Amino acid sequence: MRLKPAFAALALCLTLASGLSATFAGAAHAGPQFVDKAGVANFGYDVVAYHTSFSAIKGKAEFSATHNGVPFWFASAANRDAFTRNPTAFAPAYDGHCAYALSNDKKLTVDPEAFSIVDKKTGKLVDRAAYTPGTGTLYLNYSPSVNGQFNKDVAGTISRADFAWKDCLEKRPAAKPNKGLSDLIPGSRPKDCPKG
Repeated sequence: MRLKPAFAALALCLTLASGLSATFAGAAHAGPQFVDKAGVANFGYDVVAYHTSFSAIKGKAEFSATHNGVPFWFASAANRDAFTRNPTAFAPAYDGHCAYALSNDKKLTVDPEAFSIVDKKTGKLVDRAAYTPGTGTLYLNYSPSVNGQFNKDVAGTISRADFAWKDCLEKRPAAKPNKGLSDLIPGSRPKDCPKG
């Protein structure tokens, strides 16, 4: 009979511990979002439009939604609403930083017109004819030529970038444009981060 209170206390502790671990696992948040000098994500380009029209389309402040602590702009109310229903389906990977640079242990800004959408299941560029918006991952890159390098080895680049991002770079300060899109301040991989 004396063991029952002890088992009850143990069960309560285990229940609380499992609840806390589930809470922490579900509370994982993104790192610092890349923003332009005005504090807007993705230079104000509509992240849903990449998925629906495969184009870089400038958004408008009147169609704004906040995600990861910063405003995202959209070309239409419909795109804004699609984003607010499921922001992780449309937001760019790596909080809007250059995917190719991350694969080389750097955090850089992007050219919003240098992008690729990758099928989450196959790890390959999406087939535009069969694509359902929001089912792929949007990857942004520093320039069109860098995006070409990304597209030559999509799976390898993503694997290296994922390692660098999850292992160390996610929580480092976001890259920020200094004077304009082509004037960048790079981050770098700290010496204490393991190499992938």
